[in-house]
Amino acid sequence: MAYESHPYDGYSDYMNQTHTTRAEPTAAQSIDVVSNISHSVFLFVGILILGAAVCLVYFPATRGPFVFDDSGSIVNNLSIRQLWPLVGNDENPGPLNPPKATPVDGRPLVNMSFAVNYHFGEFDPFGYRVVHIVVHLLSAMLLWAIVARTLRLEYFQAQFDRVADPLSFAAAIVWALHPVNTECVVYVTQRTELLMGMFYLATLYCSLRYWYAAHAIGRTTWLLLAIVACFSGMLCKEMMVSAPVMVLLYDRTFVSGSLPRALTRSWRLYVGLALAWVYVLVLYSHGLRTPGAGFGQGVAAHVWWFTQAKVLFLYLKLAVWPWPLVIHYEIPYLKTAAEAWPWLLATGLLAIGTLVLLWRRSPLGFVAIWFVAVLSPTLVIPLVGETAVERRMYVPLAALVPLLVVGGYVLLRQAWRSIKPREGLESIRSGPVAVFCIVTIALAITFGYVSSHRLVAYQDELGLWQDALLYQPHDPLVQFNVGTILADAGRLSEAIPHFEQSVRLDPRSYRAHYNLARSLEASARPQEAIEHYRAALQLRTDDAVSHYNLARLLEDKGQLSEAAEHYRKTIAVQPDFSAAHTNLAILLVTDGHIQEAIKHFELALQSQEDLDNYMNVVMIYSQLNRGAKVIPVAEKALILARSQGETSLTKELETILAYFRRQQSMP
Repeated sequence: MAYESHPYDGYSDYMNQTHTTRAEPTAAQSIDVVSNISHSVFLFVGILILGAAVCLVYFPATRGPFVFDDSGSIVNNLSIRQLWPLVGNDENPGPLNPPKATPVDGRPLVNMSFAVNYHFGEFDPFGYRVVHIVVHLLSAMLLWAIVARTLRLEYFQAQFDRVADPLSFAAAIVWALHPVNTECVVYVTQRTELLMGMFYLATLYCSLRYWYAAHAIGRTTWLLLAIVACFSGMLCKEMMVSAPVMVLLYDRTFVSGSLPRALTRSWRLYVGLALAWVYVLVLYSHGLRTPGAGFGQGVAAHVWWFTQAKVLFLYLKLAVWPWPLVIHYEIPYLKTAAEAWPWLLATGLLAIGTLVLLWRRSPLGFVAIWFVAVLSPTLVIPLVGETAVERRMYVPLAALVPLLVVGGYVLLRQAWRSIKPREGLESIRSGPVAVFCIVTIALAITFGYVSSHRLVAYQDELGLWQDALLYQPHDPLVQFNVGTILADAGRLSEAIPHFEQSVRLDPRSYRAHYNLARSLEASARPQEAIEHYRAALQLRTDDAVSHYNLARLLEDKGQLSEAAEHYRKTIAVQPDFSAAHTNLAILLVTDGHIQEAIKHFELALQSQEDLDNYMNVVMIYSQLNRGAKVIPVAEKALILARSQGETSLTKELETILAYFRRQQSMP
C-alpha cells in the first residue's frame, strides 16, 4: 500500500520535484546547505562528546568483579560455555537454552550475548562491561534521534525546529549520565534490562522512520526493523510487553491524531509488533518467569499493589533527585488501606490526570503513560525481595528526562521573554539557548560525578552492601547480606552482629537464623547455635541441613535421643543424606540396635560410595562375623584404598580379607 504525502509531516519530498532547466541556487537553498552542514558537524561533535562522557564515567568500572546474580547468570551457567549447538539438551545446553530459575531463564538473546562474551574472554568481567557501555551508548543515541525527530514533527508547529538538536542532545547526555542508570550498566546480569531498553527505543525509532519514509522500499525496511527490534526485546525481558502499545499511543499523540487513523494507516506495523506478545504468552504458559515473581509467593496481591503505589513516587523522586542510591530499598509493606491511603490517593489523582492529558494528546500525558506502562509488570505482579530497584527506571527515565529537559527550556524561554520583553527575536532565541546549554553542562557534570561515585561501590561486593548499610541500617536484608559476605570471608566475629541485627529486625527470616547458627557454631558457641537452628526449623521444618546440624550439636552435648530424632528427620526430608545415615547408625550401635544400625550403614554406602562408608560396613559385618557379606564389600574397599594411597587402611583390609577367606575355606 503506497502512502500519500502525510498531512502531519513537516518534511518535503524533494525527490518528487521535476525541473527542466538547471537553476542557480537561491539564497534559501544556500541557507539550507549551510544548515545541513551545521547539523552534520553538530551530530559528529555530539557523538564524540556523548561517547567520551559515557566512557569517562563508566570505563573505570570495567574491572570490577562479578556480583550477586552474576554467579548464576555467568559463572555457573553451563549454557554459555559454547556457541554450538544453539539449543542442545539438558545435559549439554546451548546458549539459546538458558538455565531454569536464573535471571536469564526465558531470555535467550541475553544468554546468547553472554556466550559470545565467554567465547572471547571467558570469565573476565572487562569484556562483559565493555558490551554494556556500548549498548548504553547506542541507547543514548537512539534516544537522541527520537527526541530530535519528535521535536521537528508538525505537532509542535515548528516551535522547536531551530533548537531540536541541542535539546535532543541535552536529553540524551543527561539520560546517559543519570546516576539511576548505573546499576544497569555495571551490574552484568542486568544486561536483561539494558538490551531490552535498547530494543524498546529501537522499536519506537524504527516505527517513527516507517511513518515518514518517502518510498515503499524504505517503509518496508523500517517496518521489518521495527518488528525485529520488538521481537528481540521480548527475547531479553518481559517488560518489553508495553512497547507495541506505546508505539500506538505515540502515533496517536504526535502523528496520526486518533487511534482509528493510526490503526488504519499502520495496521501492518501493529500486527507485527503484537505478534511479539506470543513469545511472552508461551513463556508464561510453560512456567518460565523471573524467579520469585507471581501471585502466591507469600505477599497478598492487595498488599503488593498498596506498596507499589508508594514505590511509584520513590521512582519519580529518584528521577529528579537520584540520591541516595542503594542496592536494596527498604520499603515496608503497606498491608491495609488505612496505611496506604495517602499513596493510593496520590496515585489515583496521577492516573486521572494522565488519562485526561493523554486524551488531549498532551506530551505530558504520553510521558506519564510511558512511565507507568513500562513499570506496570512489576507494579502489578509481586516480586518478593525486590519491592523497588533502580534498574526498572532505565526505560521510564528515557521519557522523563526529555520531558524535563524540553520543559525546562520552555520555562526558561518564557522567563526570558518576561524579563526582556523588548529584546529582538534573535535574542529571545539565542538567550535561553545559551543559558540552557550552561545548565545542561552543569547538570551533566554533576550527574557524571555522582555516577562515578556510585560506581566505586561496585568494585567490591562487601563495599556495595556496606554502602547500603549507611543509608538503611534498619533493612534486615542489608544486614543479612553484609553478615553473609563477612562470614564467607572467615570474619565471623564481624559477621555475627549483623546476623543478630537481621534477626532482631526480621525474626521470621529463616536464612538469618540459619547463617547466625552456623557462625555461632564455627565460633565455638554451640548452645546459642542450637537455639537459632531450632528457630530456623520452626520457620522451615523441611530443611534437612538444619536438622542435621542441630543433631550433631545435640549429640556433642550428650542429648542422644533428641539427636537421633533429628537425624531421622533429616533422612525423612532427604533420604540420600549419607552423613545422617552414618551418624544415626553409630548412635544405634551405641544404643544396642544393631540390625537397624546395619541398615543405615548400608544406606549410607548406597548414597555415597566413599572409603569411610565402605569401612563402616566392613567393620560392622566383621564385628558380627558375617564373612559372606564382608568379603565382597572389603574387596571393593581395598581397591578404593589402594587407589587413594591409604596404606594403613590397605593393610587393615588385607588382614580382614585374609582372615575371612581362611574362615570361608575351612570345612
